[in-house]
Amino acid sequence: MNNENIIKIRDIYGTQEVVGNNALKKVRVDLGKQEKEVLFFDSEKEVKYLKRIDDDKKYIALELELKTAMQELFWVQGGALDRVLEDGRIKDEQTNTFIDKFMTSNPLDKEAFDKIQNGLSGGNNLVVHFSPVNMELGYNMNVVDFWLNNKKNENIKYMRFLVNDGFERLKLIYKTFGGKEKIESANDLLTNPLVTNDFKMGDVMVNLTQTDKKIETTKERIDDVVEKIMENFYDNFESKIFFKKDLINRIFSACYDVVLKGKSLDEVEINDYLIRKIDDFMFAQILEMRARKGNGACPGIVSTAEFAPGRGMVISVENGSMSIKEGNIEGLTFCKPCKCWYKGEKCPLCN
Repeated sequence: MNNENIIKIRDIYGTQEVVGNNALKKVRVDLGKQEKEVLFFDSEKEVKYLKRIDDDKKYIALELELKTAMQELFWVQGGALDRVLEDGRIKDEQTNTFIDKFMTSNPLDKEAFDKIQNGLSGGNNLVVHFSPVNMELGYNMNVVDFWLNNKKNENIKYMRFLVNDGFERLKLIYKTFGGKEKIESANDLLTNPLVTNDFKMGDVMVNLTQTDKKIETTKERIDDVVEKIMENFYDNFESKIFFKKDLINRIFSACYDVVLKGKSLDEVEINDYLIRKIDDFMFAQILEMRARKGNGACPGIVSTAEFAPGRGMVISVENGSMSIKEGNIEGLTFCKPCKCWYKGEKCPLCN
């Protein structure tokens, strides 16, 4: 395979915005006649992650993963995330897991995260992690992470910003605020977070230039969509959604589809759209995992399920005679026992 046909896309959770690494990994998919390396929500890795989460936390963990994935895909800032320090390690209380358990295999990221934890557990007020574009590692965004330490009760606030400032500018800011290590490369900056008690987050922020990207949706819209889709899937499949790859693919694809569609719809319209489509998302045949052009903080390719175009086996009753044949399922209800579609309050075959 020709190297020029390989798309290198940054793992946006190199320092773990949400536990579980959002189940993103590099895979190869067929795009036309070329094979390209892409990042997408990997259901297999997600299943492995959820197996390590306490049973009563699995729903929260998967919901958080989906919300954060959508926020990154659509340029939405998710706000400050809450963490705690426990025995010198950063922990997500919602999922009851230590973040370093799910770090990427990149040794530079691991080295950086160890220094972030050590800096916070040492009682410092602020750790700033500068992560510039690094094509060697496939990082194609300039990112700055802030870890704020409330030493009184060991609560940690975490925020991530995408910035226009490149390596030279970030290097200058690092030195200005007392960075002690000698910085000669992007790798040096990546592995040496700025640990300080002398400055506040705002002091550093005024020197950064945040990305000027159009917000295509809102955090509130994303949260609402993910919560409704998760609720519908759990009502139908219960704990299977944590262990079956195809169900996780369906949930992620549904969230992506509705958020993407919702950019041009108001609240009433998007709710109507979700109601019409939810049965398709849960039960329609998956034709393929389709590679789509991404946007937002994950430029490049996003892989989502391509569902059958609104057709299935439809039960109808005319003049007391029942027939079952393939047809348009728009507006119909899916019956799980017989796996057919029907119109009305109950399935004429099963009731």
